[in-house]
Amino acid sequence: MAHLLLLLALFIGVHVSASDGFPLSLTAYNESMCLESKCGSVDIKYPFYLSNATERNPEDYTTYSCGYTDLKIFCHGDGDTKTPILRLGEANYTIRNIFYDNRSITLVDTDALSGKCPSVRHNVTMDPEWLNYTDSLDSLKFFFGCAPRPDVEDHQIDCKGFSPPAGSGNGVSFVFTSEEDKLSRENLLAEHCNKIVFVPVHEDGLMRSGSVRLPLDYGAVVKEGFELAWKQSTQQPCHACEQSYGRCAYSESKEYLGCLCSGGKIGVPDCYNSGNSRTGSTASASTDKDGS
Repeated sequence: MAHLLLLLALFIGVHVSASDGFPLSLTAYNESMCLESKCGSVDIKYPFYLSNATERNPEDYTTYSCGYTDLKIFCHGDGDTKTPILRLGEANYTIRNIFYDNRSITLVDTDALSGKCPSVRHNVTMDPEWLNYTDSLDSLKFFFGCAPRPDVEDHQIDCKGFSPPAGSGNGVSFVFTSEEDKLSRENLLAEHCNKIVFVPVHEDGLMRSGSVRLPLDYGAVVKEGFELAWKQSTQQPCHACEQSYGRCAYSESKEYLGCLCSGGKIGVPDCYNSGNSRTGSTASASTDKDGS
């Protein structure tokens, strides 16, 4: 009977630890994976992280990060030409800047950076768990592979070097701002076009552009990019970790794995219980300053 009770206690202990999101194998980590870095002119720090600053869980060999899974940054190029890239869905977006004080990031579709008349190929796809649009959002809507329409020809893209995205077929292309794109006209166009792409842009870009620049100079508006905000993790264990000046470790599948504290220690459930004091945590100052 005593033997069965001991086994039951061990089972309960293991179950509680696993349900709290702390795999028993994740007992230490390399502090270098949480160091602040730079890619080009952009500072990279928690909850963002570089794609090569990850480690493997020794138990199941899954990769985990010091930061939020969707905020993984790829640093392309060498020296002064290094460019930070954030992937949203299957598309690459170049990071113009990251503002840690108000948790916002300015992005521009990497495909739209070449030429005066770039081809906008895809809609923005993102998981709202950590990222969402800010109040600065405005938009352009593109219609590709359309039958000619004299009633909206002032919105037709007729720009030297312009090439519609693959799969849009033959026909002409149009672009509208959110103000100009009335529902009735949109429905009418949609019936005669092969592809529609919604492109978020910063409202300041459209306000500066005025209607006289579109559609001729739509490329300049798209290249100004758009703004996203990131949210703190809503998972309770991660919140408790960050409140204790720790940093959250996530797997590639967005599973919370543990609280990364100073000294290469794992906090269970937070850094107050990892042998670190608040004043002794090397993560404290930057995590608090970043507002994370």
